[in-house]
Amino acid sequence: MSGPRLEGLGPLARGWVDEQVARSMVLLVARRGRIVFHQAFGRLSDGDDSPPTPRNAVFATASIGKVVTATAVMMLVEEGRVGLNRPVVSYLPEFLGEHKDGVLVRHLLTHTTGLVDATVSEYAKEHTGRVPLPRREATVHPRLQEYLALRYSAPLTNLPGSVMSYSPYSYELLGEIVRRVSNQSVESFVRTRILDPLGMRETWGYRKDVPPGLRVRNPPVPGAPIDPDEHATETEELHWGSGGINTTARDLAIFGQMFLNGGAYGEARVLSPSSAAAMTIDQVPGIGARHFGAVFKEATWGFGWSVHGNKTGWCGALYSPESYEHWGSGGNYIWVDPRYEIVGVYLSAAMDYDTVDEFFRKSLRNDLFTDVVTAAVTDA
Repeated sequence: MSGPRLEGLGPLARGWVDEQVARSMVLLVARRGRIVFHQAFGRLSDGDDSPPTPRNAVFATASIGKVVTATAVMMLVEEGRVGLNRPVVSYLPEFLGEHKDGVLVRHLLTHTTGLVDATVSEYAKEHTGRVPLPRREATVHPRLQEYLALRYSAPLTNLPGSVMSYSPYSYELLGEIVRRVSNQSVESFVRTRILDPLGMRETWGYRKDVPPGLRVRNPPVPGAPIDPDEHATETEELHWGSGGINTTARDLAIFGQMFLNGGAYGEARVLSPSSAAAMTIDQVPGIGARHFGAVFKEATWGFGWSVHGNKTGWCGALYSPESYEHWGSGGNYIWVDPRYEIVGVYLSAAMDYDTVDEFFRKSLRNDLFTDVVTAAVTDA
């Protein structure tokens, strides 16, 4: 890789902090399993007396946790305990309504259930206080139990498999499937089956567990459906299926490298090569998407991962179509490029904005980051 091009990332990132695109940033690039760039910028929190951001700063990565939840689901698929082509109602009997018996587990993973989260949220508001809550099980947080109970009967807006509509709610359902099938909390499953085997020792499911001196405050994206911090307690386990992973750039890069390696990292194999491949190729050919005001003729989405394809908007232009990626509210991003053998991590505490559209337009520079990194490859 070109040293001068990689070195140019430093002044760029410092400029983004100076421009108040983000208060705090950590960027990491690895190629062929070796870290070639890893620097931190800005300060941990507001105020001139805040310490500088360390390279092992811990960010709440929000929606990037969806890929972790998808990995947990695929592990259960490999064990024959969950079927991608089986109806969701087979695992969640409360998931009832017209055409909902046609919603498959794969539809949850690819955001193609026919559910639209805004409509689901309105349904929940209308039914608050009118839905009886079942007796709480020890492995589920009461707030999450209420969240799901109010939404199980929400109607579909579209037929299953007809259109992609990005749906955090779908990943709450996936998390609940993992909990019921494994008979343990999602946090416990992820810890014992994914994080510990991979050696991701600087990753937590609860913000309260992150050392205060490493914790970066991530402002939420306006309209974000869930704030994991709001509901966490000292005694109850909580891990939301659509987010909740608090991690460092290096740990997140390990997770990405595991996929680049076909499901393994070091001595640990988390996924079979077939599962890793299925998660990172387009599973919704011919289906379009509308997401936060951006329209895509081809959604190109895998199981958990967004597959780059020919998408534009919030995307770089130079990385390969085979690349896969995911964003997280607050200003976080990971991408893996199998053609160029790159794992890139962009973690930031973006500034506050009033609307989601304003946030994406003004607070992210991940597209510029990916272009600079990809242009630094000299032997492709």
